[in-house]
Amino acid sequence: MSGPVRAVLTMAVPAARADEFELAWQRAATWAGRQPGCLRQSLCATDAGYVITSDWSDEESFRRFERSPGQDEATARLRALRTSARMEVQRIVHHQ
Repeated sequence: MSGPVRAVLTMAVPAARADEFELAWQRAATWAGRQPGCLRQSLCATDAGYVITSDWSDEESFRRFERSPGQDEATARLRALRTSARMEVQRIVHHQ
């Protein structure tokens, strides 16, 4: 995949942990937003939890971020609060 990509991460989170999860996401997103190639991030609420999207300048930048030790540390609290997760990386064709 060349060009910009969007990582879409769907996480199930117990409703009772929502506030804690949102705070943990804000901390992780602040760190991730400073990483090379990160363009933007969003957190969307669903009935079952959250959808996190992050746009990257290219797949290589996203994969480098994903494999970094800093990413493991920055997202550890999110992983602890979720009950399941699914990720997909999509090629951005058009964006206005």
